[in-house]
Amino acid sequence: MVIYRGAGFFTLLTPIVAVLLLLWLYPDPSVAKGNITLAQFLLGCGIGAAINVVLGFVLNRGVRPEGVPARHHFFYLPMQWPSLAIVLACAVVAVLR
Repeated sequence: MVIYRGAGFFTLLTPIVAVLLLLWLYPDPSVAKGNITLAQFLLGCGIGAAINVVLGFVLNRGVRPEGVPARHHFFYLPMQWPSLAIVLACAVVAVLR
């Protein structure tokens, strides 16, 4: 039983890579080396998940017959929807913080 199909693994991989790239390219001098602030983490996750939302819409475009699952999914949902939930969660935490 696999929790992803096709490129669905990008749902988690893209935000992780974006956070690591942000940490490497723009380190925050106010924190210890190798650490990251909440703002950087939320920005990296949000950007990575937003990229994945667009990727999911592109990869899963087209009409499918009734009952046929999406070609690229994560936890049996088309990959763009969990990514959109990640973007919204990052935005809510950023606003409330």
